[in-house]
Amino acid sequence: MPADLILHGGPVFGADGADAIAVRCGRIVAVGSASEILRFRSPEVALVPLRGRAVLPGFFDGHTHFVRVGLEQSFYVELRTAKSLAEALERLRSAAAHRREGWIIGRGWDESRWPEKRYLERADLDRAVPRQPCYAMRVDGHMLTANTLALARCTRPEGESVDRDLGHLREEAAWELVRAARPDRDTLIEAVAAASRHAAALGVTAVADMAGADHLGLYQSALRRGTLTTRVLLYLPVEDLPALQSLTVSRGFGSPLVAIQGVKVFADGSIGARTAALRAPYRDGKGTGQLLIDRESLARLWREVEEAGLQLAVHAIGDRAIEEVLTAAHQTGIGSHARHRIEHLELPTTDQLDRVAALGLIGSMQPNFLQWSGPGGMYEERLGPERDAGIDPHREVLARGIPLAFGSDGMPMGPLYGIGLALASPHPVQRLSWAEAVRAYTEGAAHASWMEKDLGTIAPGKWADLVVLSGDPARTPWEELKVDLTFLGGERIHAREERT
Repeated sequence: MPADLILHGGPVFGADGADAIAVRCGRIVAVGSASEILRFRSPEVALVPLRGRAVLPGFFDGHTHFVRVGLEQSFYVELRTAKSLAEALERLRSAAAHRREGWIIGRGWDESRWPEKRYLERADLDRAVPRQPCYAMRVDGHMLTANTLALARCTRPEGESVDRDLGHLREEAAWELVRAARPDRDTLIEAVAAASRHAAALGVTAVADMAGADHLGLYQSALRRGTLTTRVLLYLPVEDLPALQSLTVSRGFGSPLVAIQGVKVFADGSIGARTAALRAPYRDGKGTGQLLIDRESLARLWREVEEAGLQLAVHAIGDRAIEEVLTAAHQTGIGSHARHRIEHLELPTTDQLDRVAALGLIGSMQPNFLQWSGPGGMYEERLGPERDAGIDPHREVLARGIPLAFGSDGMPMGPLYGIGLALASPHPVQRLSWAEAVRAYTEGAAHASWMEKDLGTIAPGKWADLVVLSGDPARTPWEELKVDLTFLGGERIHAREERT
């Protein structure tokens, strides 16, 4: 049977000795030596000479916020790369000068990278954007700073999540303001397209999207417009569970590009916002974070999710939050058959990791969080050297046989970046080989979303979602590698300009 597409002349990840792949009708039909695979050639076949470049399964970002990634490309004021508080404020000031009506929204500031080493404050934003409502979300998405005009939209009382003097809103208080400042529908649909273009350039062909309540409709609109070129597996807010139950929607409902897999719930917040729930106080003495759900409520929720035939993805970063999750899982009597997930799993104890393994839970982790680990890093400042040395223990997760899925959480999206950090991490418990890290970002993430029959490895019968790197990771330093080509179902969706 003739092929539509043949890639030949480079190593195929996960297929020892193979250097060619044949594709027909969007799926892989053969993997082997070039001499064997080129027999599938026809006059119409598209030939892609690899010239020694490696071909990998398309990267599967196992935890991201896809619409937000797109808004960062197309709408938000980008603050992640601001090198100082002053630079962040200047970017917001400039945006307000060019957009004189409506909200000014910044995203991604990280005080740990600034010489000032302090959070943005209301007074800062009032000076930079005095005439329009403005908020700026911290990089972790668990805390924002609002100016006076934006704070007028906050209806919550002063308390643990609201500090009006400083303009700080945390957790649900922050997310309520985000919903109040929601961009219009066309902007959001364009954000999906922008996210797909960005993902393709990074070699990402599938994502597990920790989605917003109305995002399903956005993906459907983008699909109709032909601008969605990423497979999106949706984990909807837990508040949507009653609607899913009433419609008897279970895991896998959807199409090859958009499907519902489960729901997500938060057990705690983040280390950067000091809302991750810890057993011992933060190093600076500012409390032990926030538990956002107790074990009894989580156990009840888990039973409902299981009865609905869905996956539960539980955000748990701190050891106190992880304990609540494991206790609830034990009370529920869950098993590995359901593949429920702990998102982040940053500060588990060794005993907790043993229980994660025994319960059959999946560790959905983000190697790019290692940017904050190590001497002088934000994690060491917040937690102290001892806890920092054990954070994000990818090596220990694999050693216990816990299924490991890698993702980015959009901080930033980029498998090559995240894998690079896992290869050169500051502490041994975090470090993986490049092959282990690639598997976590492909096969592991596909398994975590029940997609291993179609995605995650290069094998006959699977979708031809492929990424061609600029070299061979076995011979080229990881930091020198780039994404040359990306294919979705055998269709090229990205080609690096310098090389095709």
